[in-house]
Amino acid sequence: MRTFSLAFLLAISTVVGASACTNHATYVAADQAALGKVVVYRNGVAYYERKASVDGDKLAIEVPQDKIDDFLKSLTVTDAKTGLALPISFPSPGQAKNGKVEMTIQLPDKAHRDIVLSYVTESPAWKPTYRVVVSDTGKVDLQGWAIVDNTSGEDWKSVQVGVGSSSALSFRYDLHSIRLVHRETLHSQDNFAKAPPLGGSVHRDGRTEEMVLAAMDDTDLARPEGHPDVAGDVVAKASAEAASPAKTGGSLGAARQVPSSAMNKYRVARAAPPPGSQAKDEAAEDRKLAQLADQLKKAKRDVVIEGYAQAGESEAADKALDRANILRNQLIERGVAPAQVKAIARGVVAGQKAGVRVVAAPSATPEDGKRPSTNPDAPPVGESHFDSKTPMNVGKGTSAMVAIVHGQAQGEVVYLYDAESPNGDARFAFKSVRFKNPTGSTLESGPITVYGNGRFIGEGMADPIPPGATAVVPFALDRQVVVDREGSTGDRMSQLVKLNRGVMTAEVQHVRTTRLKVANRSHKATTVLVRHNTPKGWAISKGPKAVEQYAESRLFALDVPAGESRVLEIEESTPLVRTVDLRTPVGVDLVRVYLKTAKESPKIDAAMQRLLGLFDDMAKAESQIAHLRERGDEYRVRMDELHNQIFSLKAVKTGGTLMAHLQTKFKEMSERVQQTTIDIVGAQEKLMLARVKFQDELAELSLDNRDSKPAMAAMAK
Repeated sequence: MRTFSLAFLLAISTVVGASACTNHATYVAADQAALGKVVVYRNGVAYYERKASVDGDKLAIEVPQDKIDDFLKSLTVTDAKTGLALPISFPSPGQAKNGKVEMTIQLPDKAHRDIVLSYVTESPAWKPTYRVVVSDTGKVDLQGWAIVDNTSGEDWKSVQVGVGSSSALSFRYDLHSIRLVHRETLHSQDNFAKAPPLGGSVHRDGRTEEMVLAAMDDTDLARPEGHPDVAGDVVAKASAEAASPAKTGGSLGAARQVPSSAMNKYRVARAAPPPGSQAKDEAAEDRKLAQLADQLKKAKRDVVIEGYAQAGESEAADKALDRANILRNQLIERGVAPAQVKAIARGVVAGQKAGVRVVAAPSATPEDGKRPSTNPDAPPVGESHFDSKTPMNVGKGTSAMVAIVHGQAQGEVVYLYDAESPNGDARFAFKSVRFKNPTGSTLESGPITVYGNGRFIGEGMADPIPPGATAVVPFALDRQVVVDREGSTGDRMSQLVKLNRGVMTAEVQHVRTTRLKVANRSHKATTVLVRHNTPKGWAISKGPKAVEQYAESRLFALDVPAGESRVLEIEESTPLVRTVDLRTPVGVDLVRVYLKTAKESPKIDAAMQRLLGLFDDMAKAESQIAHLRERGDEYRVRMDELHNQIFSLKAVKTGGTLMAHLQTKFKEMSERVQQTTIDIVGAQEKLMLARVKFQDELAELSLDNRDSKPAMAAMAK
């Protein structure tokens, strides 16, 4: 540990009210041992060092009853010359006088000797505070101060004061009380008849009790666009609509409502409920899913999503894993870190319906039985130790404000855009000071006051800053830097896992793109730092290099000239497993992009290219049918108008010429309707042929001689 030593400057000393020091107005007293050094820590204790010159064979010390345990736990008594430890005696519990325990240090003889005593007792934590004076030179003037409270009830006179790291551990432990150990009483072995030991199984059940966080039936799971459970019904309906003949009768003014494309995107839907069951409230289920996602994000707990299949269900293991992956994907889309959720298949389990369960992941217990680290991604605390070289006076019941660091450091004024922190802003960037810790110790967390141009310009709060590390502290929101934020998501197929009769299971890269347009409205060029969090399981696949990276947070720098804008685009991806129907646009689009970037095998690639061509033919035929039907509807509306006009002219004797003209128009519209109907039937025949060829190609398409189990197992992790 390096020590950053500076001359402590006593700045302010204020009297603390009597009520503030009532609980701490006790101290270790020794008439012959003067207090020479005090180091106050941030964890509720302080280190004291006393030196005594003794003429005799004893040194008496009085220790308050409330400090005896800390005192005994930490006390060291050594001969200053020889460094040898000296023995100590003290009375048993219950013999304290006036709340104090009298201790005696035994010396070998009555010769003159110097003794050093050191110990740790309870003390208020010191409080850091900082000042930063900014300029345009690339340097800042950094001042750090420690506020130390003397509530010991003893005046600190000519004492070397220091402050220490908050990483030091401290606890209470009873060493003063007498501790007896219970021992069993043994008897002579007079009994010859003994009971046999109890029988038992040598098998040990290592299972632990599961914590179930949520459970959903199969009907509760919302299927995404392109899923076979959704696509099957929709495609069948689209086929029936496309095959139905065009309307030629009925009301002439009734316009037929048809979608522009029967193969358009399918909305998210749930599996059809079994016969006799009531449909569940989709909004309520969506709220339940949102609550589960929020719960996992706040708790940061790892969970396992177990997928179950119904008894007698074909391909039970695959469908169980598909259900688990559906919920996992939905939780990830709602902001849950991919590393938090793992999908596995339980298959068919007696008494368990088809659906999913979300259970807390079992905590890993090391073989040595030791407790694992609390948080491997926790920020480093580091060590800090600032010593004074100049003794100072701090009266009892007073506080001292002393300087711990003062000097220049590398630093500048920047802007920080932080839309993801609790106190961040999604629209404007904060004016901030960026500086480097010039000391060999950690600068503890505390408030920072910022000055510039001879005036106060803001203040902020700093996290612990390790030695040599760079900190960015927001101190003002002047709204000079405006940020427009846009986001989008998409899927790119990266690996085929399973392909059977048009149903494809694939590993896809779920991509989310964040696009930031940063506008500098000030009259001065500036650097904007963008803070972006990347949860575990996501990887940045496209974007600039981060200037700072810590745990899940990254800082990206963007230089923006005065009055101009710059764009920052960050693309992240995480692997998901999706099951899609190749008859849907979602499935076809995934295959189309996949064939541009990857090759599976010549046979499969050729079959997929034929499928894409047939799908395009079907899309063209459907578009033609929809266009013809719209035209036919327009003709029927015009026929309806002409019919009404002809009916009205029958009451007019002089309308013969106009009547003949309208009747000719009506006949022309009727012929157009008939021709449109014929064209629709022809287009439907082409569509039907293309659809039959498409279905035939799908039935023959599969991954020949490929083992999909390892890939499925890898994606389930």
